Parts: sequence; structure tokens; C-alpha cells
Amino acid sequence: MLKIKNMNKKEIKNAITREVCAFVTNLGYIIDDDGFHGSLTFQRPDTGIDDSIEWNRSYQEAVCLNWASDQTKVDCEAIDAHMKPIIEYYNNQYQPKRAMA
Repeated sequence: MLKIKNMNKKEIKNAITREVCAFVTNLGYIIDDDGFHGSLTFQRPDTGIDDSIEWNRSYQEAVCLNWASDQTKVDCEAIDAHMKPIIEYYNNQYQPKRAMA
């Protein structure tokens, strides 16, 4: 994990996104970032779009379709389980700068 001293919210969100990308790459997923809507799509090379996982950068969670394969659902849960302590770590360490009155 990165040192987060002096990181702003955007830098922390980007660090969390890098962490999830590294994890899903190790699971064998290809990452598609269309640059819109604040989400990434993870898909295995040998599957269709129905078996993809979407990562929402703002909500910091993975979601898949109800009719996705069992393996995709297991992977989606694994991503959330892996990322939960990482997200908590980054969010607990972030101390917003307070304006002086």
C-alpha cells in the first residue's frame, strides 16, 4: 500500500482503483475503462459481457448481473472482500484539512 500522508480524496480514490486493478488482473480479468460514468469493467477473455464485473470508483464496490455465471459471482464477492480492508485503511487514514475560523 502507498503512504497516504498528505494525500487528498482524489489521490486516495486513485490509489484504491490501482489496488483493485492489480487484484483483478491477478484473477485473469481484462480491464476496460471507457472513461465515462466513473466505472471500470472487468471481463475474462473467454466470456461474454453478461459475465463481466463492474467496479464503481465512487461507491468503491464490485457488481455483476444477477444472471452472471457462478464463477463471476464468486469473483465479484472476492473482489469486494479483498478490497474492503484496503478501502477502510485508506478512508480511516484520510484527514481532511479544516479551515481555520
